[in-house]
Amino acid sequence: MQSILIIQFSLILVLCQDKLLVVQAIWRHGARNPYYCNYECNPNVAKGDSAQLTPTGMRQQYVLGKWLRQRYIIDTPFLTPTFNENEIYIESSDFNRTLQSANCNLQGMYPEGPNVIHFVDQNISLLLPPNKGAFTPPGIGDNALPNKIQLIPIHTKQKEIDYALAMSCPKGPDIVAQNLYTNLYKEVNEASAKLYKDFNEQLKLTGDNQVNDFINLSNYRDTLICNRYNGDKMPEDLKTETLQQIDDIANLAFSLEKFQTPEQVKLYSTPYFKQVIDRFDTFLNGTSNIKYYGSSSHDSTILATLSGLNLTSAQCQADVYLQKNLTQQNCITKYVEFAYNIIFELYNNSITGPYVKVLYNGKYMPLCSSIDQTCEYSTLRSKLMAQQVDYQRECGIVQNNEILVYEETPVWVLIFLIIFLLLLVAGLGIIIIIKKKLAELE
Repeated sequence: MQSILIIQFSLILVLCQDKLLVVQAIWRHGARNPYYCNYECNPNVAKGDSAQLTPTGMRQQYVLGKWLRQRYIIDTPFLTPTFNENEIYIESSDFNRTLQSANCNLQGMYPEGPNVIHFVDQNISLLLPPNKGAFTPPGIGDNALPNKIQLIPIHTKQKEIDYALAMSCPKGPDIVAQNLYTNLYKEVNEASAKLYKDFNEQLKLTGDNQVNDFINLSNYRDTLICNRYNGDKMPEDLKTETLQQIDDIANLAFSLEKFQTPEQVKLYSTPYFKQVIDRFDTFLNGTSNIKYYGSSSHDSTILATLSGLNLTSAQCQADVYLQKNLTQQNCITKYVEFAYNIIFELYNNSITGPYVKVLYNGKYMPLCSSIDQTCEYSTLRSKLMAQQVDYQRECGIVQNNEILVYEETPVWVLIFLIIFLLLLVAGLGIIIIIKKKLAELE
């Protein structure tokens, strides 16, 4: 009797075993060059949106890819050990640093590429291009590429129409400008007066170069954090405790700047959440077989997602900083550093149905309540759908069929058109003069 009960219990466990269905991972790119030119600026290094991924950033993303491989291929046979285009889909915003980050991540996730067919004799020429002098590199063997490199397609969109990853929004600058004049921003800014003073003294900043608000301080912090990651020079007189204070409020500063109100959080989180829902839905309804989505993005994308999941907010971070009573139980205050990541996992339980778990930097987070780390998919779906707004309308974006793709007109065409118009005008002038002369003669 006891053995029968054990067998029955074992069968129930097997039948009720949860199955991982779909994974959606989104990460910030790896370490890059400084975005701003404010300390020890190298004019030969690209800044701003053109800031490039550094070797440190490449290593970060490669190791993250190894971690993903360990979790979803080795420890759990969720994906096949070698790249299968029917299983995964990788996308990136249209920036060099995010595209490179995706490539490095995939090198860690799929370290071994395919082999070519072992041709012999005259068929060896099938492995070569038709160019004279082309030859097979020595030592490559049957590997398709040297060192068994695996190349995987990475999809991207124009920045202007990438709402989910690049969060393109024409009204974004106006939102930032408004946020700088709120009572919350002013209160936090005034509470940071001593930090600004210490920073200015230690970096010997004077006059118009002095820091007196969060935005300017954040710009310096970006440079300093990049220098730390990449082994570049740091200010000699900048104290460790001052730098730590700047690190401690970096996330708050970014939240106050871009995601200060619930409405702003809903706006910026809408495109990516819609994408998450659509991809889970298409798998569940059988219209897609993709099991793994990887998205290479930015700190703003990650912070908008965390805020949309109610894992942080500008208000709760301000409460922590100003030592007030917390208005939110879950409140991530640490900045979204390079290679930080969020993973959505969709599971199915044979009795209760599909549910979702979310990891932040490899740790499961509370989801539908302040403590539960699992959430029925229908509940999470309803919650995220309720937060959706009309992104294009709120951002003042024209409809997709109205988006104009501008191409640079060659200079010679412009010169030709100008000359043609001048000759046309001159010709018409001559004709008018001749007609007047003829009229006078008559």
